[in-house]
Amino acid sequence: MAASVIIVENSEIIRKGMVDILQGSGLFDRIRELSCAANMMEMVSRYQPDVLFINPSMIDGQYRTQLVNGTGHTPKLAAIIYSFHDEALMDAFDEVFPINDSRPRIIKKLNALVKKETRGKTNPDNRLTPREIAVLKLLVKGHSNKEVSGKLFISTHTVISHRKNIIRKLNIKSIAGLTVYAILNGILGIDELE
Repeated sequence: MAASVIIVENSEIIRKGMVDILQGSGLFDRIRELSCAANMMEMVSRYQPDVLFINPSMIDGQYRTQLVNGTGHTPKLAAIIYSFHDEALMDAFDEVFPINDSRPRIIKKLNALVKKETRGKTNPDNRLTPREIAVLKLLVKGHSNKEVSGKLFISTHTVISHRKNIIRKLNIKSIAGLTVYAILNGILGIDELE
């Protein structure tokens, strides 16, 4: 079953690029675009998309609360990022799409995001936030804190904070242990390890 999506991005070239990728993925049958966030709440309420792509610089950190209270519908939130953003704001997103991601990587993330939507809240790893999962994936692939920082557009200090939270929540201190955890819980496939 195809899903619906709204893209909120002020850059036309990035917005149209996302439309092209979304259309090519075959996952979405209804794609709507907004170049500003002014009518976003009304559009979400009216069309009730499964996924909402947003440039984080166009909204504030209270968006998810406003969305639930204002529309009664909570789509999966996907961030289109090309600059650094506040950690608290980024934690509100279910998935992050840096503009330097390749088409295959974007399609893979889209598949996972749409599957999360159809499964509901049955994420096997509901103890970790989406951002912590993103950090975990990169760490077990062998990336340093600095490399994770660059890939996720967050500070090295934020990566270290996420790393501490992951270790505390899972009570696993080694990268080998985290790797086994990620594989067993479907966070990462064996083929994805470098």
